[in-house]
Amino acid sequence: MPENNHATPYHAPVLVEEVLHWLDVGEGKRFVDGTAGGGGHTEAILESSAPDGQVLALDRDPRAVEETKNRLGDAGGRLSVVAANYGETYQVLKELNWPPVDGWLIDAGVSSHQFDEPQRGFSFRAAGPLDMRMGPEVQTVAEFLDETDIDNLARVLREYGEVRRSWPLARAIVEARRAGELETTTDLAELVESRRPRHRGRGSSSIHPATLVFQALRIAVNRELEFLEAAVDAIPDVVAPGGRAVFISFHSLEDRIVKHGFRRLADPCVCPPDLPRCGCGEVPVGEVLTKKPVQASDKERQENPRARSAKLRAFAAFEKAPDESSASSRHRRTQ
Repeated sequence: MPENNHATPYHAPVLVEEVLHWLDVGEGKRFVDGTAGGGGHTEAILESSAPDGQVLALDRDPRAVEETKNRLGDAGGRLSVVAANYGETYQVLKELNWPPVDGWLIDAGVSSHQFDEPQRGFSFRAAGPLDMRMGPEVQTVAEFLDETDIDNLARVLREYGEVRRSWPLARAIVEARRAGELETTTDLAELVESRRPRHRGRGSSSIHPATLVFQALRIAVNRELEFLEAAVDAIPDVVAPGGRAVFISFHSLEDRIVKHGFRRLADPCVCPPDLPRCGCGEVPVGEVLTKKPVQASDKERQENPRARSAKLRAFAAFEKAPDESSASSRHRRTQ
């Protein structure tokens, strides 16, 4: 696998060559990079679609937008950079009078820069504010904790962090926040560890007990899964016939949404399986290209630890919709 030449101090993109392959990048095509980050994937797509490929780069983080603009400029008129959430891609295309595109990339999750800057509050390696916002349109973790109740926080920890026995921990967090004892990321990490000490036994996980708590809070305040679901649902509107959608996820909750969403677009029939013919009238809009998620090579995992959990799935929109007879025969085959 070629060396990743698109990494910057701001962010190291993952699976670059795989992205270019599954997007089927080529000259004269239009693409959307829904998570510009530091512009790594955007730059690679621009280079591989030269001399006349067009790229629209989106990011909800104003700093990422600024970084991409400073790094790539307008790429000779071939690049547009817009501050927007990837769940809003269809609306942005309409505002810019862009037609559906040949390829849509989403690299979900947190950028390296967001994790590495203490003031963003994504990590507990150093003290920082309880923030974790990916964009200015959502509330901070501190604001969320001030407004939430124990039951809702327990639900967030359970559903988004898969935290066991979430209710007692949620109560401790809410009470500490109300008592003025929870102001920084390290305060939160120490509270969680005091309630859930790290096990030292053989074979036990070395993950810090606060890791999944931070993940749950980050997902909740940024509405990450909601926007990812909206993006999957928007594929028929965003991706042109014959085009492709490539989504990269970093944990099981994201990957589940992408996997099931792609399958639903490829086989939307809701008829009972014992019916001899499809009667719901739903027809597929494309096909799943990746039977299993594509993952980083051993070399990339060693060079970029963030790539270890990355999973890429690809979907291709049909050149034209299947007719009713093919939909019916497909339904019979899936019984």
